[in-house]
Amino acid sequence: MKRGFKKVAFLLGVSLIYLSVMSSGIWADELQNTIKPRTAPLNPAYVEYMTDLNNGTIDALTANDDFTGYIPAPLKRFESTESIQSFTIDQSSSFPAVYDLRETGRITSVKNQQPYWCGWAFSSLASLESYLKKDVTTDFSENNMIWNNGFDGEPNDGGNVDMAIAYLTRWSGPVSESDDPFGSAKKTGLLPGYHIQEVNYINSPTAIKQALMDGGALSMAMHSEGFSNDRYYYNPNAAFYYDGNAATDHDVAIVGWDDNFDRNKFVITPPGDGAWILKNSMGTGGGDGGYFYMSYYDTYAGNEVTAFHNAEATDNYSQIYQYDPLGATTAMGYDDNTNSVYGANIFTATAGENLTAISTYALSPKTTCEISIYTDVNAGQPTSGMLKATKTVTIPQAGYYTIKLDNPILLTEGQRFAVVIKYTTPGNTEPVPVEKSFPSYSSAASANAGESFLSVDDTNDWYDVSAEDDVNVCIKAFTNRQEPVVLPNILYRTHVQNLGWQSWKSNGGMSGTTGQSLRLEGIEIKIDSPDYDLGVAYKTHVQNFGWQEWKNDGVTSGTSGQSLRLEAIMIHLSGADANKFDVYYRVHAQNVGWMGWAKNGDKAGTAGFGYRLEGIEIQVVPQGEAAPGPVAGAFMEKR
Repeated sequence: MKRGFKKVAFLLGVSLIYLSVMSSGIWADELQNTIKPRTAPLNPAYVEYMTDLNNGTIDALTANDDFTGYIPAPLKRFESTESIQSFTIDQSSSFPAVYDLRETGRITSVKNQQPYWCGWAFSSLASLESYLKKDVTTDFSENNMIWNNGFDGEPNDGGNVDMAIAYLTRWSGPVSESDDPFGSAKKTGLLPGYHIQEVNYINSPTAIKQALMDGGALSMAMHSEGFSNDRYYYNPNAAFYYDGNAATDHDVAIVGWDDNFDRNKFVITPPGDGAWILKNSMGTGGGDGGYFYMSYYDTYAGNEVTAFHNAEATDNYSQIYQYDPLGATTAMGYDDNTNSVYGANIFTATAGENLTAISTYALSPKTTCEISIYTDVNAGQPTSGMLKATKTVTIPQAGYYTIKLDNPILLTEGQRFAVVIKYTTPGNTEPVPVEKSFPSYSSAASANAGESFLSVDDTNDWYDVSAEDDVNVCIKAFTNRQEPVVLPNILYRTHVQNLGWQSWKSNGGMSGTTGQSLRLEGIEIKIDSPDYDLGVAYKTHVQNFGWQEWKNDGVTSGTSGQSLRLEAIMIHLSGADANKFDVYYRVHAQNVGWMGWAKNGDKAGTAGFGYRLEGIEIQVVPQGEAAPGPVAGAFMEKR
């Protein structure tokens, strides 16, 4: 049987990684002093699996080839204090005693993974198909997932749901079965039918039941040796109960439960009644038409349960920014007392866009993410530039999540922006999810200097993990194309010494005079904006009177017929859409000339000098856009 792993290279790589991880604990104080983070310890099951694979001692390979295909991930899932096998099953009235998705129509047909070891792909897509079944019947391509997941090995070399999550959340899939049928040759370039923006890790029996009722089938990892061992599986009852400690080797889909399933139906009698109803991917010939019942007390009942209960239209976002196509293969943090760490990615916008959402992993239940978005950041300094938005969320379950920003953030082509997240993961001292290359598993992962950073605080003391450790933080950013902005027309006219009221000017045109030593005596400003709820307010500093009251929407500010000069002005927008725009204005002042651009109610002109205003220009621009020109020296005051 062909295997895609380079075994000798792998063992050398694992040895070096293990030494590195062990060293991080020994040298913890030194690393902390240099602000160098440490990497999470390798999942012992991953090390054992890869070692056994090299030695040819994986039990299931010879005894039961058809059911193998599970590879433990390098990053072990966080374990809560509530054990999934402790039989804390809620048998109260909050759940029915029996629930079966086959009876509700929320399940797709049983499939057959043979001849490949890829139950992980079938269980993952079974969960997604079940979630969508409430509205539409779908059939997704496991073939595309096993050929194009991006990880090492070939379709028959196994996998896990972490690979499925990476494939789906980078928008490589899901692809339709009709476009890439199972068993066909590798196809690339096919477009996904949906965008997957969320995946949940389910870590309690009660949560499993709730997720089944709310969203449909779930993926679960198990040990499948019992199917070929009469000690663990009784085919007439489709009853499976494994009480050993051999490693997991297969993924199946949970489709329901039966609290009353008689313990005596199993070969070995478990401590109590009850079973999960599971859908296999070995065709309809075995068990109950391809389904079977696993005792609540099975060693791996409820193990690594994953809900693919999200699918969004592919026009939800127009662009995805990411450095982690293989997802969270490990995590990083600092010392044993720190479960709050900052992670950040710096991206460069490829077009004029609106940043509307970000995504990341929550590595333990009740993870808190404090998100900050900065624009115009300096290279290597995620928190430099302008802070444009903040948002804090606490995520009840571990998994992968997309968080929508409260307001879109305007980006321009070539603009650097940073997504900074303070991760707080209760009980977990490696809180930042990262993508790292591991031999014979995720060797395609790579990083470039200046992409990803970690810090113990939110100062500019950032550690470049992409440059120093060749890893990337698992933060993605999502944008939408900017619709052409229809700017409101701002209209204004001035009353000029000896000339009276001039004609209306608009959108940056100059009103008044220059080089004629004629004072402005009054001004009227209004907005022409049928597409927006906008108004304009303004007040002027008048000779002998000082600052007048605010005037609105075309009412005269200043004087007429009194030969009094305007010396300064303030302008701001009003109305429900005022926060969508900025108003800029500059004045031509006696003895000064054109002054800097003022903005949104700031003062423009002079006070205390006796200088007249002679001309003015006013512009409205989209909120956050650069000023029309220099802003320094917009106002001078003599005290």
